Amino acid sequence: MNPLSMNRIFRLLVLLAAVTLPAGHGALAADAPKMSAAEKQAERDARLKLAAEGLEKLYAVQPDARAVVEKAPGYAVFDISAIYALLLVGQKGKGVLFDNATKKHTFMLSSRAGTGPGVGKQRVFQIFVFKSKGAMDQFVLAGGLGGDVSGSASTGTDGMVRSFNPQIDIYQITISGMAVQASWGGTVYKVDPDLK
Repeated sequence: MNPLSMNRIFRLLVLLAAVTLPAGHGALAADAPKMSAAEKQAERDARLKLAAEGLEKLYAVQPDARAVVEKAPGYAVFDISAIYALLLVGQKGKGVLFDNATKKHTFMLSSRAGTGPGVGKQRVFQIFVFKSKGAMDQFVLAGGLGGDVSGSASTGTDGMVRSFNPQIDIYQITISGMAVQASWGGTVYKVDPDLK
């Protein structure tokens, strides 16, 4: 396949993600009105509550994960909405990265475009556990763009997702929906500019 065709496919994937996923899960900054101080605090509180819910669900299905999370340099919890439409994959999400040493919270957004056979719509918690401070710092590279390229195959079951970075463990817990898919693509995680 020539590079021009790949470029068109990638643009289509990004458009699909932007159009089909709920705006509340990582809406484009240009589309969102400026938030007041009270709205920002409410959004931070809501994300911290979602993160606590995600960890609670993880510990319910994998109790041993609690010690891994608590001993790690840091971890992140994301609430992700994904759609799988034949060969197209799109997802948006929002979350919080926790530095266990400093107790600092970094509020983040995620988006993904990819390809691979699949069908369905799903909402999941993704929990990233960083085995080194370097891996955590790279995740929020320069206070902006970080990323992880991963491959996964899922039928909606809870558990580990393979990461190509050996310094990051990823857990995925289904909240709602069902998807049968085998996909690959790039996910971008970035600091939420509205909640810095």
